[in-house]
This record gives sequence, structure tokens and C-alpha cells, in this order.
Amino acid sequence: MTVSVIIPNYNHAEYLKQRIESILNQTYSDFELIILDDCSTDRSMEIIEDYTNRFPSIRYYRNEINSGTPFSQWDHGVDLATGEFIWIAESDDFAETNFLEKAVEIMIANKNVGLVYCNAWIIDEKKKSEYLASEEKYYLDSIKWQNNYINNGKDELSEYLYKTNLINNVSGVLFRKNKYIDAGKADKKMRYCGDWFMYIRILLISDIAYIAEPLNSFRIHANSTIYEYFNSNTFLKEVIRVYLFLLKNIRLSPKKHFLMLKFMTAIVLKRIRNIITGIKTY
Repeated sequence: MTVSVIIPNYNHAEYLKQRIESILNQTYSDFELIILDDCSTDRSMEIIEDYTNRFPSIRYYRNEINSGTPFSQWDHGVDLATGEFIWIAESDDFAETNFLEKAVEIMIANKNVGLVYCNAWIIDEKKKSEYLASEEKYYLDSIKWQNNYINNGKDELSEYLYKTNLINNVSGVLFRKNKYIDAGKADKKMRYCGDWFMYIRILLISDIAYIAEPLNSFRIHANSTIYEYFNSNTFLKEVIRVYLFLLKNIRLSPKKHFLMLKFMTAIVLKRIRNIITGIKTY
């Protein structure tokens, strides 16, 4: 088995069928599918059982108590996986049918790539727009994300990922399993920045590849954790922890130190604004 596809699900019954179908319809077929339910209270299990009855090869596991963090489920899935590559396909997103085919091709051809990620569409209930137009990305480099690339992992960190997480979301990432494990796996104590922290540690020991074609659809909805970022102190604490880790492990210019400080200041100001106004924003 080449790829282990892991669907961590919690109360995403509304989107779960589309997620599963987008995996079953992949043009690359050498994969196993593992569904992890984190004690959902909606119709998720009804949908999961329907698929496992029709497709007995699908493995699923249900937590009796909610884990409280998606990163615990990431590691659980990796522990169960038999594939060389890992796709953590979040249950409220979906993919183009050729995502795995293109990502696996890059992984096989480039043995030191620890993760490959693709451009994505950001979607909601009303519209669909290309995420490549992210202001953050264009601020750093107006050309970079218009073309496929492979980069040294440490260079990617010191040039781009040192400031904020510019990898669209984990549903558009294919990991090399042994690099994920060698990097120490995900940090189960984190709630918001565990993906960014995971990417950083993988890139300290491997390279990165990017597919400019939007092969992933990243869904933003009312229950997305992105809305919680500036509504508690946890996000700020996790960002500071990531920055301190980066400062210990890569060299940054004084200008980039300033950009880190500027970004942290923006987070603090957004947090203060939300406290004063009582309005939850991101």
C-alpha cells in the first residue's frame, strides 16, 4: 500500500459524503482509507457505517470520549497507517480526483521531499475563489505560488514559513510517513498551530514541494476553528512557542525578527479588539 488516507471527523456529517467520495474517486488507487471519528454527536456514524458496509476495506475507529484536539487524531491515524505516504484529509474539505496522482508522482521522484502541498480553493456555502490570491502570500512573493517548485526545507522556513503558516491547509498536503515520524509527530498539546509546528519540524529534516494547480478545496464555515484564533489567548501562546522554536533552529535576519514581532503585535491587537467589542472575528 503506497498511501494511507486518514479522515479525522468530528460532527461533519453535512460534508462527510462529499469528502469520502472525493477520495474513493481518486485516479490514483493504491491507497487504504482510515476514518477516525472523535465521538461525533451528529449523523456521522450513520454515514460512516453506510460506507464501511459497502466498502469493507475501509477501516474506522470511534473515540468514546472526544480527544479535544485534531492533532491527537492525526497521530492516531499515522500509528494505524501502513502506507509510505500519509494524506490527512479533513472531513469538511474535498479534493480534485487527481490530487493523489500528482502528489505521489512528485514524492516518488524526489526522495528527500518530506511533504508536498498544492494550491487550493477556499470555499463556503455561497462561493468559490482561488486561495492563491492570499494577500499574505503576495506580500512575501508575488511570483512564487504561481508555479510548481521544490525547495530545501530550511530555506523554505527562513524565506517564508518563519512568519506564518502559508501552507493552505493539511487536506492539500501529502506527507512522507517516515519524515513525519522522525520529526516527532504532531504536538497533541496544541489546538491551533499544531499543523504549522508539524510542517516546520518536517522541513528541518527534509525538502518541500508545491503544486500550483488548485487540487484541494478548503471549506470555511461557521464551526471552522479559524474563527477561534483571536478569541482566546491560546492561539497567541502557541504562535509564541512556534517562534521561539524557529529562533533556536534557523537563522533569521533582523528584518525577519521585526516581521515576527509585527505579526505577534497584530494578533494581540485583534485579541484586544475582540475583548472590547465582544465580536468574534478572525
